[in-house]
Amino acid sequence: MEFYVYVTENPYSPNWIDEPVGSDGRTIIRDLKTLRGVVNRMKKAWPRKSFKVFTFTNFYDQKTFRHQHTHWA
Repeated sequence: MEFYVYVTENPYSPNWIDEPVGSDGRTIIRDLKTLRGVVNRMKKAWPRKSFKVFTFTNFYDQKTFRHQHTHWA
């Protein structure tokens, strides 16, 4: 299981509607095993920003993505 995280301007929007265009504000995390570890890392990387965390098993198949957490800043 891997994690996909992106910064969001509107954390209340459902799932993918607010995903940014381009490569800024997104990351894939492969080295952490827990949601808590991912959230803590992103809070340090993107202080005072809201973000959404998804898990996935196949990056090229959107059906494998599952929303896990929304962090409100």
